[in-house]
Amino acid sequence: MPKVVKSSAQEMILKVKEFCEAEQKNQGVLIPLNNVRKRVAAITGVSEKTITRITKEGITAASTSKKIFTPGKRRPHPKKFDLYGFDLYAIQQKIHSFYVVHKELPTLAKLRVALREDINFQGSITTLHRILNRIDFKYKRCQSRRKLLMECHDITAWRARYLDKIRINRTVEKRPVVYLDETYIHNTYHTKSCWQSEEEPGMFVSESSGSRWIIAHE
Repeated sequence: MPKVVKSSAQEMILKVKEFCEAEQKNQGVLIPLNNVRKRVAAITGVSEKTITRITKEGITAASTSKKIFTPGKRRPHPKKFDLYGFDLYAIQQKIHSFYVVHKELPTLAKLRVALREDINFQGSITTLHRILNRIDFKYKRCQSRRKLLMECHDITAWRARYLDKIRINRTVEKRPVVYLDETYIHNTYHTKSCWQSEEEPGMFVSESSGSRWIIAHE
């Protein structure tokens, strides 16, 4: 069975043949024999820089007893996850509802959970980030002129536990409450950045430090 020669190798063979025929017609060498790199480049039809690179790779492969690595052809891969039309609109509305309805900062993790319930979103946080950029949402510094206090879930849970203990103490145990310490936050406390688009301004913040809220620790 004849050896199968790939098209790239066939082209190389034809170039070598053409160069040899040209030298035959010239009745002598076209490029001096001592200029090996230039001769090889002319015979094979590749650049001298490529000849130098392949030579170095060959020396390295010989010293390490390994084969010369051939880079694989890059082929376009289909996107692992994509959304269109209604689903993209649903994402925009979900971000809007976080700001307006829930008074909550829409992080990627929160959005992913909410969208999984609403539209069965199965993509990763990285994929969601790309989709938000695709629909022109950018995570950038909040705009000023208005304020909105954003609470973390753990702070909300602590307050709920505290109020529950106070309720039990007032109705059942009725022990005296002793406050040991206090801290405070400005009523303009806010996050510095949020998701925004041309249609969704995101969260507005105040430039003034404003008054303070005292938090007592019992």
